Amino acid sequence: MGARLRGFFDIRSGEALPVSLTFLYIAVVVAAFLLAKPIRNALFLRQYGPYALAYVYAAVPLALSVFVPIYTRVAARLGQRAVTVWTLMFFASNVLLFWWLFRRHPFVLLPGVFYVWVNCFGIIAPVQAWSFANSQFDTRQAKRLFGVIGAGASFGAILGGLLARVLVRPVGDAINLLLVLAALILAAAVVVSIANAKIRRRGLARRGKRHRHPFGETLDEIRRTPYLRLTASMVFLVAIATQWTGFQLSVVADQRFGGSAEALTRFFGTFNFILGIVSLTVQLTLTASVLRRYGVALAILLLPSALGFGTAAILLLPVFWPVIMTNALDQGLRFSVDKATYELLYLPIAPGARARIKNAIDIVLNRAGDATGGVLLGLTTRGFAGLPGLNVGLRGTAAINLVLLTGWFAIAWRLRREYVRTIHETIRRHRLDAERHSRRVLDRSAVSALEQKLAADDPAAVRYALSIIEQEPGGIWRRPLHRLLHHDDPEIRRRALSILSASGDQTISPVVAEMLRDPDLAVRTEALLFLSQQVGIDPVARIQELGEFPDFSIRAGIAAFLASPGRARNLDAARVILEQMIAASGEAGARDRDEAARVLSLLPEVFPDLLVKLLDDEDPRIARVAVKALSRAGAAGVPLLQERLLEEDPALRYRIIAALNKLRRLHPEVQLDRKLIELLLAAEIGGHYRSHQVLGAVGETLPSGDPVMVAMRQSMEHELERIFRLMSLLFPEAQLQDAYVGLRSANPVIRANALEFLDNVLEPHLRQLVVPLLDPQTSLRERIIIADRLIGA
Repeated sequence: MGARLRGFFDIRSGEALPVSLTFLYIAVVVAAFLLAKPIRNALFLRQYGPYALAYVYAAVPLALSVFVPIYTRVAARLGQRAVTVWTLMFFASNVLLFWWLFRRHPFVLLPGVFYVWVNCFGIIAPVQAWSFANSQFDTRQAKRLFGVIGAGASFGAILGGLLARVLVRPVGDAINLLLVLAALILAAAVVVSIANAKIRRRGLARRGKRHRHPFGETLDEIRRTPYLRLTASMVFLVAIATQWTGFQLSVVADQRFGGSAEALTRFFGTFNFILGIVSLTVQLTLTASVLRRYGVALAILLLPSALGFGTAAILLLPVFWPVIMTNALDQGLRFSVDKATYELLYLPIAPGARARIKNAIDIVLNRAGDATGGVLLGLTTRGFAGLPGLNVGLRGTAAINLVLLTGWFAIAWRLRREYVRTIHETIRRHRLDAERHSRRVLDRSAVSALEQKLAADDPAAVRYALSIIEQEPGGIWRRPLHRLLHHDDPEIRRRALSILSASGDQTISPVVAEMLRDPDLAVRTEALLFLSQQVGIDPVARIQELGEFPDFSIRAGIAAFLASPGRARNLDAARVILEQMIAASGEAGARDRDEAARVLSLLPEVFPDLLVKLLDDEDPRIARVAVKALSRAGAAGVPLLQERLLEEDPALRYRIIAALNKLRRLHPEVQLDRKLIELLLAAEIGGHYRSHQVLGAVGETLPSGDPVMVAMRQSMEHELERIFRLMSLLFPEAQLQDAYVGLRSANPVIRANALEFLDNVLEPHLRQLVVPLLDPQTSLRERIIIADRLIGA
């Protein structure tokens, strides 16, 4: 049975315990809050009536302004784990104190004080519970599991509503329900204590000195960061809009049941019980599938849209049932789809900053919204603190609330795009960091070390330095390279000249002219190519003057000279020479083809069709030169490369795709054949799924370390890279290369963010095929099942 439940809810290995305890923790906390709410509402409405709510709405932030700084200092000293348990025990002792005061020493302000306390508890305890949930799971796990975990809130709503409805008479009255409330809060403390002992939590347990961040610094960070600023703005509007929706429910409830605390407690308890069942059904059947299929982009818009519909109904018909329907939509969605979606918004934030930013937004800015809403509510209804009110009724509050809901929807619309951008920024930072570490970053110390090697007496050290500079060319090397043109080793002289020639350094022309008399043939050939291409010297005249040159260097020099801009330019003659060199076959013709590739790489836009012929060269080095040159050929190279996209040779196909990637980066204006690329992408995805089928069959007989298995996995890595490069051609604005690098990170948070990014930027049909190939939580067996369905067994 347990295995079936885990399979149904997609709970994977190692997740059962954290999911169960998190579910239970959230359920008990929500049950406690939703038991406290009917007691709070009944005692307050009986004493003061609904229009006094404006004062307690405004008083809650004042109470929190005293509590939060103390809480923050204690949390910094004791740690989040310990402070959560002690906070719950503190709240339980508060409840027992309220019970004693209501029974033994009641006073006029006590129901108001209790109302403020319940609201503070309803803010702090759920924030702690969801912070606990956020610490357990990464972005991908949260998206998959928050539907199940969030069902704990719905289950808690059922339990809290049921307790308020059923126990109010057996225990005597609403006040005695406070003893049940204290027991629930203590139960939550026990659950957290067990979790702290049994589960290693992400992001909360830290070693070393804890860094304190002043609250003003956190607010400044929220203000400066677009994503956090939008999140805070949305939370502020949500606080006001939902507060006014709840106020409307209090008004109609007081009109119908006013004067009886027991009747009000039973009404609110029944309401919470029924809505808890609805919310639980939505949570278990829709939340996870909505988040997986549509992501945050759609889910974040559901609640403001639903409340807008309900508020419009109140505006048209301001009576009991439209208000009930609107509050049902609020509670049914807020504790299911919307709550899970809202918690996902915090996951792109760096774990080290997440808790303090979440506390600042959820506890402080949220309550600032409550205070603002309370003051505005008083001023629009019966007045506030001696100021006269506008005396609007349900229809008037609905009209104002509809404006707030419109603003909420607009911010949520912008926030969904900013969510994707923020996730992309995290994986992009990782990519840049990875590139800085994987490349040979030439900082001052590295430059100094290479300069020392370039000046070394050992030719091997100099050649090593040249191999690095060939990958990272730059103007800083010109002076030491100039000196190497006179080095004793001919290979060093030739390679130094080749690097300077590729950089277009014409200041060395007099020295290179002397190098035409170099005793080494390869150096003389390199010098002839330089002078033909960079200076425009007639190679024929120089060859006649100097004598011995090999045939391939003579032809290459003449071709470079004839193809260079100037009066002597003759592209037809240059083409004939280069075609003959490319056609040279066998090992003897390798030098001809090599020199032709080098000449063509200097002029990629002149003869792109000849470069295409070199893509098939049996020498991989020559083919790489051709691909690299074609990527610089501009629009002229696009059709030539696209014609070869369906090559059977995977290595050649990869080089062609890579060339198109580079060409697209350098020339974003070029138009590609989308249908052809989509066809190839579908073939590559199908081929990768076929590889999983083969891997599953072979893996049953061979160990993972077998050379066949290793080769297969390497081949599949190349398939994935081709898939990503093709997707990058189709969606260049998505910057998918960042996601590709992020997926290969050793950091599970970065990997999860990369997958979440893909989930939000890929088109649905492509997302359903590609994401299972990349998600480490998708097993080989599951991929084989998809492959069987997609391409057949």
